[in-house]
Amino acid sequence: MLFNIQALRALAALLVVVVHLEALGRPLGLGKGVFDLFAVGVDLFFVISGFIMIHATSGRAISPGRFMLDRLLRIAPLYWTLTFCLFAVALIRPALLGTTQADWGALLRSLLFIPYERVDGTMRPILFVGWSLNFEMAFYLVFAVGLTVRDTGRRVLCGVGMLGFAVLLGALLRQAMRPELQFLTQPILLEFAAGMVLGWVYPRLPVSRSMARFATFSGVVALVVLIWTAQWPFPEGWPVSLVPACAVMLAALVAERGGLSITWRPAQMLGAASYALYLTHPFVTQAWILAAKHSGLLLPAFAPFLIVGAFASAILVAVMTHRWVELSLGRNARRWVDRLKALRNRVPIGGQPETAR
Repeated sequence: MLFNIQALRALAALLVVVVHLEALGRPLGLGKGVFDLFAVGVDLFFVISGFIMIHATSGRAISPGRFMLDRLLRIAPLYWTLTFCLFAVALIRPALLGTTQADWGALLRSLLFIPYERVDGTMRPILFVGWSLNFEMAFYLVFAVGLTVRDTGRRVLCGVGMLGFAVLLGALLRQAMRPELQFLTQPILLEFAAGMVLGWVYPRLPVSRSMARFATFSGVVALVVLIWTAQWPFPEGWPVSLVPACAVMLAALVAERGGLSITWRPAQMLGAASYALYLTHPFVTQAWILAAKHSGLLLPAFAPFLIVGAFASAILVAVMTHRWVELSLGRNARRWVDRLKALRNRVPIGGQPETAR
């Protein structure tokens, strides 16, 4: 457990929550551009993901199939459950969901992490924040291929090479590609690659208290720069958040190596619940927005209280979901997998169990 990385996961999820408070901030004159600054939480998530995959598998022999199964058991249960819930709402009360429709083909593609184009032109699944999970699963497939390479350094080179090649193909052949491939070859993939490099670098970082103090200050500066990257005048699609996101991550790692760790229990608890927060917060923020509109409270005088209430509610719901739903779903999913393995190894008629052969 790296405490600072867990805290960064919490921070990344909280940044994304802020993005979806936009409607509650409008009465205060805060436009979409202000809230979109905090969308860099996803960039931070991707760098963290690349790092964790290397950090968690270094020095371990794990097959590509086992890796993908573990990732699926970690990602899918809660995501599928919430997707089914949202699909049920689309069937019963479609007016509540705007462009989200009860389309069975869309449901299947969402469950299989296959990107598709909505009627509004966006590439988002039924649970719209799941667009980032489509990238995650694509990265896991690339990483699974890299697991066939035992040496960690070569594994990193393999993964970085494949991700870089995909981005290069996307840049050169974009006009000839289907929308799904255009989506999956965006430069944002380089954030996973950068995270992998940081995973290889981490054990080689200096163990220094003075460096840790400097890294703490540098990390705060890098975070401010990261949030402000949305305002930079770069062409759309450029990975402008890549460098500051890596700087934040590197600062956290240097601080961890130097003994400066964020061990504050709420931060660690929210880090553990960050995936639940990422997936459930749209339900909470949308509920607050609808309630505010129907009650007539979407006014400047009430807006700050609505924003704080929605933000706090999203955290509370996430922690409860993590403890009572996500962990339970994960345990049950692993039990089912274990049962299927046991069934596969049972004695066939007239045969012997594999352990007796």
